[in-house]
Amino acid sequence: MTLNQYSLLFARENLKPLRKKFYELGAFYTGIGYAFSSKHDAFLKQIVSTLPSARIIKLPMGEGQTFDSLKQAYKASFFREKLNELEIKLNAHASSLQLDNLSEESVNASSLPEEKKNFFLTMLEEKESLTNAVNWAEGMEKALSSIKPPVKEIQFICERDLNFFLDDAPETPRLINYLDGDIPKPLIRKGIVGMLVGAGGVGKTHALAQLAISIATGNSWLGKFPIERPGYVFMGLGENADEDIHRLLRKIAKSLFKNSESSTFFEKDPLQEASKRMAVMSVTGADATFVHQGNPTPFFESFLNQLKAREPEEGWSCIILDPISRFLGADAETDNAAATRFISLLEKITLELKGNPTVLFGHHMNKSGIGSKSTDQGAARGSSAITDGVRWQANLDKARKENGDESEDLLEKNQIIFRTVKSNFTAILPEIKLQKDETGCLHVIEEMKFMASKDLNRRIR
Repeated sequence: MTLNQYSLLFARENLKPLRKKFYELGAFYTGIGYAFSSKHDAFLKQIVSTLPSARIIKLPMGEGQTFDSLKQAYKASFFREKLNELEIKLNAHASSLQLDNLSEESVNASSLPEEKKNFFLTMLEEKESLTNAVNWAEGMEKALSSIKPPVKEIQFICERDLNFFLDDAPETPRLINYLDGDIPKPLIRKGIVGMLVGAGGVGKTHALAQLAISIATGNSWLGKFPIERPGYVFMGLGENADEDIHRLLRKIAKSLFKNSESSTFFEKDPLQEASKRMAVMSVTGADATFVHQGNPTPFFESFLNQLKAREPEEGWSCIILDPISRFLGADAETDNAAATRFISLLEKITLELKGNPTVLFGHHMNKSGIGSKSTDQGAARGSSAITDGVRWQANLDKARKENGDESEDLLEKNQIIFRTVKSNFTAILPEIKLQKDETGCLHVIEEMKFMASKDLNRRIR
């Protein structure tokens, strides 16, 4: 059964005796036949078997349309047709009586006989009723269309084009790697939703901007992690106006490429190439909420459409949003159901764009995380569904001196700990120490000591 179809029953015989039963099943008359939800096909086959001229045809519904919204569309069409007929009749009578302004006030103030006044007032009341009926049916159609049916059908593995047991699976798509000796292994995979968590001022935005430039140029991220291949990046920033973004990217570019021997995938002017591969947007001062009362907002729909419209031939590699509080919405910040819906919209981005980009966002750390010496998955602020929903999470913590306590003077100056705390597809690496330079850029200052244990080498799911 195709999920997005409905059944139309028509016959030369008189079907009026069956109308009560049809309406009980939720059917409606379209003008040429009775429309049924496809779930009633067994009943319709019985009808066809008893009525020689009865026929059933399958008709498609629009994208996102349900049978109930289709019924409301027909209702709206019916009421609209009646309304048009009434308006033509009213205008014809008004013209014959030379009434320019046809309203309840003008009719009552006119010198028409009472019988004529009552005639016009009755039709004006009917017009108002039909207008309300059209608006109600159209509103219900839109509301019911937003409740979309499943877009996938259940299949057994043997019914698929690829047998998941017998056919070789494609390699895990990679965005960022780490080196285990001389062997590159995936650090962040392509096509997932992940987040970078940290306290204010720790360097989240700089780290994400460095990542964007690294992907666009092929330069190693944080001076340590090789890029799988250069790609196209979108970066949306909520706490930086255009001038701030200009300063941020310019100083990072100067810091990363002050050494002409910096390794990239481009022989000539990597920054010139990167300017063709990186798009940035400030949403400062705008309502960039993705979710409101459990539904995608017009901003989200417009944002996704723009990503599709500007999609490069090879697709986007990474979509970066920072901080995510600017996109979450009030509900998703604290409500698990709304937060889960938000994560599903980020997944929608990576699934619907042909590049299947990784979606990474910066997120604030909660108070307990800021005061902790060693943070974990629970360090992210707000709903736990955000942490549960992402496939990769890393935390940026201020580095503390050995045997230090909570006092600020026992923090290592301009040193940050990069700690991977969740990864569903790649290895969890030991923590790494970063140095923040005078421009705010982060660089690895401590060689990673790779553990030979099973925990390091295993790939989680």
